[in-house]
Amino acid sequence: MPLRTTVIGSYPKPEDLPIPDWFRTHHDQFVPSTYSEYCEKISADELEELLKKAIKDVIDEQTDLGIDVITDGEMRRENYIFFFCRHMRGFDFKNPAMKSLRNDAYKAYLPRIVGKIEPCNEDDWVAKEWRMSQDMSRVPVKYTVPGPMTIIGTTHNEYYSNVEELSKDLMKVINKQILGLVNAGCRNIQIDEPVFARNPDIALKYGIDHATRCFDGVGKDVVKTVHLCCGYPTHLNEEKYLKADLQSYFRLASKLDEAGFDQISIEDAHRHNDLSLLKLFKKSQVVLGVVAVARSHVETTEEIRSRLSEALKYIPAERLLVAPDCGLGFLSKDILKKKLQNMVKAAKSLP
Repeated sequence: MPLRTTVIGSYPKPEDLPIPDWFRTHHDQFVPSTYSEYCEKISADELEELLKKAIKDVIDEQTDLGIDVITDGEMRRENYIFFFCRHMRGFDFKNPAMKSLRNDAYKAYLPRIVGKIEPCNEDDWVAKEWRMSQDMSRVPVKYTVPGPMTIIGTTHNEYYSNVEELSKDLMKVINKQILGLVNAGCRNIQIDEPVFARNPDIALKYGIDHATRCFDGVGKDVVKTVHLCCGYPTHLNEEKYLKADLQSYFRLASKLDEAGFDQISIEDAHRHNDLSLLKLFKKSQVVLGVVAVARSHVETTEEIRSRLSEALKYIPAERLLVAPDCGLGFLSKDILKKKLQNMVKAAKSLP
């Protein structure tokens, strides 16, 4: 039986979808308010038609490549965190704050938390967004949601004196939308928590518990995934960017494995792990990143197959899935396609 494949989230946006995009600009120049300004310049109907075409193209490409569980490419999102936060009360996007983040890896303009975090309304906007994408697809579409700790790490809190209480309020809003997804029929849901690897102490104290509780009320028929990455550059082929401690995955593995997630998604391509790490996941499936998402070098099928063969020494094939490290937004379409083609070929050739 070949190894199963998936992707993590983002895809590069086409040129005819000019949504302000985190991947298209320098991060210290990416101001959250520009998305609102863009939406005011284009009619809702015109934007929706552009989005539908872009989503359909991304879905068809992933399906044609043989990806087992795809995403919509996050085409609607100028940033995978900010887009979700726009659907909550308590955020100010008009007057962002410049803040150092990701362990001082870079500075960026961030939305401010200026009030209690609550849903904007009772509308299940996430479910509607997923349903439209799934209706275009012959294969399962996974929906991705930023987790509480990562939202906190990518916004500027001016309201909550207790950050753990802020995390709990975010958890409640996320859980509501996840339940809406489940009721709509979504069976593959991923919470993105890259900040776990950068702040393992907080993740172990309450972050993992809160991410788990985002899935409260979700049945066993839904695949519940948590994605952790170790660092993200500011541009393609940047090598000397700050990465999380290489031991973070080891510190977090056992608690993640016991938390109730079905899949733990980790990176391995941009920086190889000691793959004995995989032995610590005794219950969960592991989604292993095998192609780098910010390098133009295309990994060969044999390179990927070799790494997967090494991984299979520590985890059985039925609990190993294959994916890129993280989102694909930095890559050109040609390079992206070659990387995914080789990834699928390698996965299908094993075990």
